[in-house]
Amino acid sequence: MTLPPTISTERLTLRPFEMRDLDGYLAYYTGGRTDGVGGPLSRQNAVNRFFAMAGQWALRGYGRYAISLSDTAIGHTGVLHSDPADPAELTWTLWTDAQEGQGYATEAAQAVLSEWTGPALIARIAPDNAASIRVAERIGMRFDSEATPRGCAPSMHTYRAETGAERPGT
Repeated sequence: MTLPPTISTERLTLRPFEMRDLDGYLAYYTGGRTDGVGGPLSRQNAVNRFFAMAGQWALRGYGRYAISLSDTAIGHTGVLHSDPADPAELTWTLWTDAQEGQGYATEAAQAVLSEWTGPALIARIAPDNAASIRVAERIGMRFDSEATPRGCAPSMHTYRAETGAERPGT
């Protein structure tokens, strides 16, 4: 299970987190955009999540990237897999409303999915998060009505990515 350290797309660079990304991440995670992902959080809890996100790379050799547009982080995407008992999850988040509706989340998530060499990924999405559901569907993920809900987020719906041989073009 691997991902390259950096991925470039037509408009974006998916890169490791840097300290200069912390302020944007904190503004996001302490604000109102995080209802569906366990927030808003206190500043300290958001700082801890930021460092945990960066640290997963050291422990697993894959993780989540800063989505960089013109050298500024606008969100994050990648593979979340903190608990070995849980399946690996493809995640994507834009940190401000200003970045929505431009295809950045879809472009970033598709780039990660295209590079991923591990088992099939899932995405857990709040049922009222129409934008994330559209991203999941655009990159070929399908709703799994039989999935067991995650204990800490029982209302989330699970979407599954197609695996290697099932993916178009593989």
